[in-house]
Amino acid sequence: MQFIRVLVSAFAIFIALSGQLSAAVVGNLYDEQLIVESQSRGALKQGAAIALERVFVRVSGRQQLRDNSVVAAALADPEPYMTQYRYQRNKNAEGEDELALSLSFSPRQVNATLQSAGLPIWSANRPAVLVWLVADTVDGRHFVGADAGEDLLMALEAEANRRGLVLQMPLFDLADSANLSVGQLWKMSVEDVRTASARYSTPFILMGRLSQFSTGQWVGSWAVLQGGESTQLDSDGAGEAEVLAAPIDYLADMQAATYSVLASAGNSANTMIHVSGVKDFSGYASLVTYLEGLAVIQHANTVWLDKDELILELVLNDDMEKVKRFLSLDGRLLESTAMGSGSFPGAVRGHYQWSGRGL
Repeated sequence: MQFIRVLVSAFAIFIALSGQLSAAVVGNLYDEQLIVESQSRGALKQGAAIALERVFVRVSGRQQLRDNSVVAAALADPEPYMTQYRYQRNKNAEGEDELALSLSFSPRQVNATLQSAGLPIWSANRPAVLVWLVADTVDGRHFVGADAGEDLLMALEAEANRRGLVLQMPLFDLADSANLSVGQLWKMSVEDVRTASARYSTPFILMGRLSQFSTGQWVGSWAVLQGGESTQLDSDGAGEAEVLAAPIDYLADMQAATYSVLASAGNSANTMIHVSGVKDFSGYASLVTYLEGLAVIQHANTVWLDKDELILELVLNDDMEKVKRFLSLDGRLLESTAMGSGSFPGAVRGHYQWSGRGL
């Protein structure tokens, strides 16, 4: 059997520095990279199947897909989904030569297959997760990401990449030092973590503590915070990836349940919204592109226009409440109390102000 090892994809799902963001766009959601044994046709097909399955998992938000006959058929013949691939020679951490295979898949075909399979689509605009993590190793207890715990940080990045999560690390500056100590996090003090996290404005917080035994085994305790809710869970594993997988999977499953869209045929509905602050054609084009890039919206059609105001008819894959969840992530289209100056055609479901940029 040919040897294939999955690598971390080179796309931006991991934010090392805080930028006061509540969401981010997952770049290259439909790309993947692997280490392959050769450039043979068989190795390409095997690698493409592994990569395509990982893409299906990230885009659908579902972990188990192979039992679906439509997905299984796609994985048995992955090459038609490929838009490009290339090989590159690299050196691994041990200084050995490796052959890397980078693949890109068609978003249209991936999404269409998920729809045909009756599976949801989770768009690239995803909520950020602030991570506070302390590790107890032979070097003592320390914050992961604060000039320590590089191996754990890389493993965390790889696990986030596997599920397409947006992770945000604290700045670990003077303000963070004053707000939260290693000891407070080790005690899993939820209120102290909430206080320290307020400046970051992320909708999700992952807090945890890890211990490594002399055998190399890891155990972890975690809490996932969302709003006023807190959920505790534990994990263990022989390595960093295994101990980190449980909280990452929990978060991805939770977010996907909230933000993914089951775009089944005949499930669309129409609603109209009023938008102000669209000052020129460039702003108009950006607004429509932004809306139609959300998985919950099929089309955004202009039905009325007056100066910097317009009415858009949205063709939805789900309901307006899910649209509002997406819009709340980045602050580009904000709900407004202003009713506008015109006489609008039809019933308008909401009034919004276009800022064109995130919070």
